[in-house]
Amino acid sequence: MTTRTETCLAGPLALTIRWQGSEVASMSLAWSKGKTRHLVTEAGEAVQAALERYVAGEEPDWPALPWRLEGLSDFARQVLGELSRVPRGQMVSYGWLAAKAGRPKAARAVGRVMAQNPFPMLFPCHRVVGASGALTGFGPGLDMKRYLLEREGALHRKT
Repeated sequence: MTTRTETCLAGPLALTIRWQGSEVASMSLAWSKGKTRHLVTEAGEAVQAALERYVAGEEPDWPALPWRLEGLSDFARQVLGELSRVPRGQMVSYGWLAAKAGRPKAARAVGRVMAQNPFPMLFPCHRVVGASGALTGFGPGLDMKRYLLEREGALHRKT
C-alpha cells in the first residue's frame, strides 16, 4: 500500500497529513517554523485552504476526507464523533465528553482517546479541557492549545 505525506502551512501552524493508499491514516499538528509546505493531492489542497481560513479566524469548513479508522475502539469512535460536534469557540470537559459518549465515569478514558487522536483539528481535541476549565494534556503543547482556543474566541488573549 502506498504511503505518502503532505504538509499544509498557514501562519504559525503546520498540519501534516499521512496517507495510506487512498485513506488518511493520521494527521499531526505542529508549529510551522522550519517546515516546508508540500501538497500533492486535491484533498491536501482543500485541507490547506481550510487551515488558511482557520488561521484567518474564519470558519474552516474542513473537507470530508476518507479516514482510516481501523484500530480505533468503538468507544474512541464514539468519543471522536461527539467531539466533532463541539462547535468552534466552545470548550468541553473530559467528563462532559465521556457522558455524551454514554460513559459518564470514563473521563480518564476520554483523556486517553484525546492523547491518541489521529486527526487533530478535524476532531478538535484542543477544545477539551479539565473540569475546572484548566488547559490540560495536548500533544503539541499547551502553548498551541492556548493559541487555537484564542483563535476560536474560546479564550481571551493575555495582554
